[in-house]
Amino acid sequence: MPVTADSRLLALARKPRAARRLAIVADSDDVRAFAILAALAEAGYGVADLPAGPAALNARLAGAEGEAVMLNDYAAFTASMPATLRDAVAARWGAAERDPHYRPGQVDCGRLIIPTVRFGNVAVIAAGIATVPPRHAALAGAAWITDAFRADAAIAWRPLGVALPLPVLIAPADGAADTAGLLAALDGDGAGSRAWQTP
Repeated sequence: MPVTADSRLLALARKPRAARRLAIVADSDDVRAFAILAALAEAGYGVADLPAGPAALNARLAGAEGEAVMLNDYAAFTASMPATLRDAVAARWGAAERDPHYRPGQVDCGRLIIPTVRFGNVAVIAAGIATVPPRHAALAGAAWITDAFRADAAIAWRPLGVALPLPVLIAPADGAADTAGLLAALDGDGAGSRAWQTP
């Protein structure tokens, strides 16, 4: 039986809220990102050091050192992607070393830096400008969510550009931060997951 987004959400629902690891891939709207972070904290998720408001969240993201994805780990992650996507990324953006988020290493191949702040078991990632195909940094962010942070689910305003082996909840098309629907979806409620699309 194939693993579906709904079955992955049902598996997540069996895990205590405080133990669930969530990644919020924030768009430029810090108000919505903060509303979700605050709702998760109020609902009993393991949110630590909640910012005072959207401006404080933005300041934390702007000043963050970020999280590193080593270039060899990035290469291993992208090797599992469809060849058509890998080819499109290489044709449009060149090698990963040309990405603005790439930092060379002294004794290694370097790393891609993902603008991220951890709040306990919930991480907020600054998504940047959406592109088709996605930039290397966007794919490295997906790699970090999956392999380094080991998120149970991701929350985003738009598709991430690559399939992940975890539920990805996409905000309603009207852009509303429907936190009640999101919390219901995370608890395995079918109506909630239909409002928050699960590709």
